[in-house]
Amino acid sequence: MIAVITGDIVNSRKVNSEIWLPKLKEYFSQIISEPEKWEIYRGDSFQLEVPVENALEIALCIKALIKSNTIIDARMSIGIGEKDFKGKKITESYGTAFIHSGESFEKIKNNTLILKSQFDDFDEYFNPTLKLLSFISDNWKPVTSETIFYALTHKKLMQKEIAERLSKDSTTINKALKRGGYDEIIEIINLYSKKILQCLN
Repeated sequence: MIAVITGDIVNSRKVNSEIWLPKLKEYFSQIISEPEKWEIYRGDSFQLEVPVENALEIALCIKALIKSNTIIDARMSIGIGEKDFKGKKITESYGTAFIHSGESFEKIKNNTLILKSQFDDFDEYFNPTLKLLSFISDNWKPVTSETIFYALTHKKLMQKEIAERLSKDSTTINKALKRGGYDEIIEIINLYSKKILQCLN
């Protein structure tokens, strides 16, 4: 079982891609060792294959990374399932994970996060939660987004250490994390990982 994240950048034409594209490529390269498991195509669309239990956290990291810029945002669908064929590029691979990801992406309307698996109870349980996560994360300001991205990708660091690395005051970091709902997001990420692993077992 794998997870496939399909996404695109909202309002990408309003911003020079040099502002966000190198950062996104760098992040994908850091979390995925095999280059054929991710691709950015058509200028502002992307797809990546990730471990099932990490999919929601990675999607939120992508969102936080992109929203470090005021104008743009990211819409994403998480498809959970099998990979029946491995292509030279991820966009040439095939299986239920890819079908679920593509089908659910087409259904994104007023929110920016959605998932689809073969576990109907899991989908019905989690998609309302993702709508709420969308509502929260869609309103992140750049400072909040940058802080949440750094906190999610450096979980072992204390807030004081994050403040030092981002050259900000500890109070600023604390306020940004609270404003962005960081503690609650961590709870939802952990709940997602626990529930999906229970489904798989």
